[in-house]
Amino acid sequence: MSAEHGSGIAAAGLAALDALRAENRAAAARLQACHDLLALCEEEQFARDVEAGYYDPDGPPRPRDHAVLDPFDVACAELVATYGVHHHRASAMLTLARDLVMGFPGIVEAMRSGLLDERTAGMLVRQMRTVDPSVLDAVHRLVVDWLLGSIESGERPGRSAILAKTDSIIAAFDPEGVLARCAAAARERRVSVRRGVDGMAELRAHLTSIEATAVHDALEHTAGERLDREKQARIDAVRNGTGPAYDPHARSRQQHRADALVDAILGTGDCDDTGDSADTGECAPAGGSGDSARASAPQIRPIITILAPRGPGDEPEVYVPRGGPASIDALIALLARSVGAHISLPDPEAGSADSIDGARRYRISAELARRIRLRDGTCRHPGCSVPAEDCDVDHVVPFDHSDPGGGGQTVEANLMCLCRRHHRFKTFHTWYYQLLRDGTLTIITESGHTITTLPDGPLAKWRDLTRNGSEPLPGPGSAERPWLRPRPLSTHWYRRACRIAAQRLENTAAARSGGLVGDDHDPPPF
Repeated sequence: MSAEHGSGIAAAGLAALDALRAENRAAAARLQACHDLLALCEEEQFARDVEAGYYDPDGPPRPRDHAVLDPFDVACAELVATYGVHHHRASAMLTLARDLVMGFPGIVEAMRSGLLDERTAGMLVRQMRTVDPSVLDAVHRLVVDWLLGSIESGERPGRSAILAKTDSIIAAFDPEGVLARCAAAARERRVSVRRGVDGMAELRAHLTSIEATAVHDALEHTAGERLDREKQARIDAVRNGTGPAYDPHARSRQQHRADALVDAILGTGDCDDTGDSADTGECAPAGGSGDSARASAPQIRPIITILAPRGPGDEPEVYVPRGGPASIDALIALLARSVGAHISLPDPEAGSADSIDGARRYRISAELARRIRLRDGTCRHPGCSVPAEDCDVDHVVPFDHSDPGGGGQTVEANLMCLCRRHHRFKTFHTWYYQLLRDGTLTIITESGHTITTLPDGPLAKWRDLTRNGSEPLPGPGSAERPWLRPRPLSTHWYRRACRIAAQRLENTAAARSGGLVGDDHDPPPF
């Protein structure tokens, strides 16, 4: 490498370092601004309490008999409206800002100097969240000094080294702090579903390390057995002349692990020709056999809503409430594991579930609530993505209990999905909400921002399709949609694999007819 080239790389590295330090300083300023916003919201709530007579510095505390919005929720909503981020991101920024500025000033100073990034700062805050407040200042400053000193001396400690050193410093000042954090982490065990795209979703499990390792090892063992069976089946097929040695669509180890997890929980929907159950004609869930294993599988009865739109490849579009869009094949696989299903065909016309008597009643019928959830898909508050199935169905214009005919009616054009947090926010805050008949929601915030959210459920998509019209989707494998080809595009390696497989079949046929000379009639793979 020439000296000129090396100096160019060094200059680019210094420029990147300056940019990273500027980013760290900007992150510190952003977090400080978020903390100031939260402090302002808390001051306003305190002023309202004083005005209402619920705070007397010389008297005993009085419980509030009026609804109070959490200042954190108010600040979070203002961030979403002003900054344009989603609710989860705004909540994470406010939480980190509050924790850093209030409890870890040494970390904030390191960020302002440009030497510490936001992600590492968040990791340190989580690691020291249970330290005794009386020693927290000394502990976190020692951690920051060690980390910055290590980097300056040329060391580059990784995540594990940073956390281990942090725990050793915590143990020197607060031996119970690490144990308290471990106990708190065990209480946070959970499983959640995150909606994805392309018919997929993420299933996340937060478990103890022993449980997670045991589950992974069990899935890895099952995946390995299935891979071995598939490999042996291909070898037998080549030897018998019934199939190629190379299958471009063979499942990977990762796919086998995912399939093993589904089969272990839901049971297998069909019999594997290479499994032990093929001879008996019965199927058992993975991880067990016989009646006891089949009895452990849960009894599934999915709720299926049928609408007319077509999905990719001109297939019926399937929508899973928490998982999002899915393929028809995935639905068929689910039905194979189910004991039945509830199937409904709702009328997609807006307002078709409204009634004169129901409009004057506060309680929403089950059918109308289900239609609102099918229309909205998620919480309608700006930036929120809580699934509609976990939301309340709220009146946009409040229902008047004293005069049911004079207030907001219980009809589709006056109902929307809001999660419990944003339901309270709408009820007790000063934002203005207006819902149009097509489900478009317009919100005017207290600070003057105008925000619009659109319904994202399958019913709303169907209405858009029928109202606007659309050209039929091109079929799989067409020039407009090459990613849906049933077979991969021809490449050099794909053609080579096909030639090798064809030659092996010819060799096998020739060996059976006596056309090959020699004793080795067993073609590869060996």
